[in-house]
Amino acid sequence: MKKLLAITLACSVMTLMNSCFKNSLPIHIKGFGDLVPPQDSTTALLTSQTWVYYEYFDYFDSVQASLVWKRSPQKDSVNLSLNQVKFNAIGTYTEITQTGATLNGTWSYNAGEKGVTVVNSEGTFSSTIQVLTGNRYEWLASNGTYGVMVPINQTIDTTGGRMALITAHAWVYQEYFFNFNQSVPSLVWKGNLTGAQFNLGLNVVKFNPDSTYWEIDQNGTMYNGTWSFTNNQTGTVVFNSLGTFTSNIELLDTARFEWYDGVNHYGEMVPQ
Repeated sequence: MKKLLAITLACSVMTLMNSCFKNSLPIHIKGFGDLVPPQDSTTALLTSQTWVYYEYFDYFDSVQASLVWKRSPQKDSVNLSLNQVKFNAIGTYTEITQTGATLNGTWSYNAGEKGVTVVNSEGTFSSTIQVLTGNRYEWLASNGTYGVMVPINQTIDTTGGRMALITAHAWVYQEYFFNFNQSVPSLVWKGNLTGAQFNLGLNVVKFNPDSTYWEIDQNGTMYNGTWSFTNNQTGTVVFNSLGTFTSNIELLDTARFEWYDGVNHYGEMVPQ
């Protein structure tokens, strides 16, 4: 994980749109009138939550991919703290925009449930579904905007304490950023990012309770070393043959480990 601190990248800027959800998602309507149609698994997942933004990207699938909103730690060249979206099984939907305005409309699937099309007073907006689970909804619009949404009432499970949490899994990268100290950080790795500047698909990190650790870097090279918590378990320090690497723990629960080196690099990891 820390070996990536040597990476150097570039940052980019984004363009905002009127309704942040304009690049929406599609859902297939089965039924009529006020009757709730039978739901397949995709519909059940999409309509089971009120969704809010966790992250929002511009210029996705290019070397200019950039982060313009993150809920925590907050990055807000665009402020999407008010935004939320609720899809209903009968084909209606409600959205609150970044200005607090409420939009009502309809939604349907496109491309055989691979995407969602939303129609409201602002127009018609389509996107493809990239990820859809009970805890995460990611969509990509044709103009390069990319939304990562989570349930409005999402809880963070920290059962067991930080030592148990960080040593429970081998961790792999879901996203990696450079220039995180700037207003618009650069996204340089995400598994479905076609224009990723680096391939971190091989990277794995494992922390052990006995203070040893190992990691495999982006070239497939394994490093062994030691690690410990710092600052009352709010950070980590790693020692290996390449040097000493410190980071702050921004999020650590049963499903995610996010760290920041305090200068440029930010990693989001999930269990392998």
